Amino acid sequence: MSNRTLTILLAVASAMALCAAAAWCQVSGALRESHAQVIRGELQPIATLLKENQALLKELQSEPFSEKDSGILESYLAKIRRDGVANHADMKQRLDQVSENNTAIVTLIKAYAPHAKTPAFTIEADKFRNYASAWVDRWNSVMELFMAGGNYAASEVPFPKGFPEAVQAEITAAK
Repeated sequence: MSNRTLTILLAVASAMALCAAAAWCQVSGALRESHAQVIRGELQPIATLLKENQALLKELQSEPFSEKDSGILESYLAKIRRDGVANHADMKQRLDQVSENNTAIVTLIKAYAPHAKTPAFTIEADKFRNYASAWVDRWNSVMELFMAGGNYAASEVPFPKGFPEAVQAEITAAK
């Protein structure tokens, strides 16, 4: 093989290697951007909505919203029976927001679940979906109970306390 042929082969091989490296960098960058988009589009909104709900629930568990020895929904039911629905529109607005946030979180969980990186996220997300479903069902039954004169069962649906930490761990794992 002549030097000229060898030089041409080396140049072609170098050009192909450079093209492959450029393609790899482009695909790698697109993959990183895709991960960042998932974090921004699904995980970060879940974390934000969880924080908003925690603040709303904390507010609803304190004065002037809470009734002694009653859960949030039980307090609302007692208040509207005593004072009328119109007098507690501010409390209803907060409860509606919690319900809407729960629905949005569940939607985001369903969109993100196939990409989950940690087992804790999957486990806690399932717990949250069950919690949100039960919470929304209880909230949606308020007016039926009000009209029928009934009361809620004694126990509220417990919030899955590990879910916010699982979301943060998932954000870290997805980066």
